[in-house]
Amino acid sequence: MAVLAAVEPFGVAAPARVVADVRGLVERVKGAGGAAGDWSALERREVLAALDAAVGALTVVRGEVLLAERDSGTWRASGDPSFEAWRGRTSRSGARAVLTQVRQADAATRLPALGEAAREGAVTVDHMDALGRVVAGASGAVKDALATPERQAQLLETARRVDAGTFARAAAQLAAELDPLAHERGHQAQRAARFLTLADTPEGTRIKGLVDRMAGHRLRLALEAVSPRPGKDDDRSHEQRRADALDTIAEKILALPETGSGAAVRPHVSFLMDAGTWAGLRALRAAGDDGPRGDGATEDEPAAHGAASDRHQAAPSFPPVTLEDGTPVPISEVARALCDCDLTRVVMDADTMPLDIGRTQRTYTGAQRRAVIARDRGCSWPDCGAEARWGEVHHIRWWERDNGPTSLTNGVLLCVFHHHEVHRRDLTITRQPGPPGPGRRPRYTFRDQRGRPVAAPREPAEATAVGVAPPQRRPAALRAR
Repeated sequence: MAVLAAVEPFGVAAPARVVADVRGLVERVKGAGGAAGDWSALERREVLAALDAAVGALTVVRGEVLLAERDSGTWRASGDPSFEAWRGRTSRSGARAVLTQVRQADAATRLPALGEAAREGAVTVDHMDALGRVVAGASGAVKDALATPERQAQLLETARRVDAGTFARAAAQLAAELDPLAHERGHQAQRAARFLTLADTPEGTRIKGLVDRMAGHRLRLALEAVSPRPGKDDDRSHEQRRADALDTIAEKILALPETGSGAAVRPHVSFLMDAGTWAGLRALRAAGDDGPRGDGATEDEPAAHGAASDRHQAAPSFPPVTLEDGTPVPISEVARALCDCDLTRVVMDADTMPLDIGRTQRTYTGAQRRAVIARDRGCSWPDCGAEARWGEVHHIRWWERDNGPTSLTNGVLLCVFHHHEVHRRDLTITRQPGPPGPGRRPRYTFRDQRGRPVAAPREPAEATAVGVAPPQRRPAALRAR
């Protein structure tokens, strides 16, 4: 390609020669597209292919220069707080654009086979951007694994076959397969950063927030479900239609009989897994690894944290559970869904064609849910004030981990947050013996894998001796950490 001929390796061409060649290239092609309407379709496509290849090659070269400038540290004399801020100011492209450029450059450097393919035009800039996002968020072990010749060849073969969006999901799947617990830790970091604010203003209610990718996927599905195809006279913008869809969801939820009676509505989200993934999840649980502890670790556990790190490094790898579009699902989300979802067995033949679909099993019926709600009356986590209408029924003996039955005695009502915590931290639950008594709710104790109470009910007032102050306890929110 003549367009690429002017771009020589830096080891060969002096910087002044590179500048002159690039400027000369720009001058030679400047204005050439003005006559594109007179070209044949074949000619336009040949030019587009040449330009795409040139953009890819120049992007790789720019990335190499960017990393060299960043690593030199000479930009610090400008007083900018970061390299991205300096480059964004001096190039007038902004720090966000520079972050993307640096991500691409880091990916091309860490995975040289992909970088060389981008230089030759075999991989697009969009593919490198998708790869850069995956590499930037990966653990050190995953980065090292992706850098092996075998994994680079796998990624390159995929990039040659599919578009950038599909490639991004394939790369994310590979990263989740190599280190499922690192993928889970990333999910927990997203959850920790979640927020939603609603502010009433004279112009209306402003909504601002951030949710994890799984919550975002559920929200997107819900918005799409109540957004029919626009009619010919529908002149609403995409953003307006999305805002109207959110209002429709709110109206539908408030109109449901279940909203007033306290019954729970299960999410209609499909998780796909094969037998190997199912076995891998069970093996992970059998190994006693509760995944990332996050804020679940206590102050007296420094030694245990090292042991957990060893378990993370030795964790088995297996294909991740995915959404229908191939997006990998974090482990805790799978555990929570398996506790209370419709499971359908699909048997495939060698050509991945369905042969048999089994019946739905292990979910609590409406009558069972109402009975559990009537007994527990709200979230069973000690001192949690969440009302029953926000509750989900959890198997005390987990259905997939402990082969627990779907029965009233094995069910406990938990709010969404504490249901997620039970699965994230692999907690066990014990219902206190004896009937709760008139006007009282059952009491439950939550323990970690070592049998230590994470949250325990307060002693009944009548059990406290006269004149003896009850022991000091930390608030429930602190005990849950």
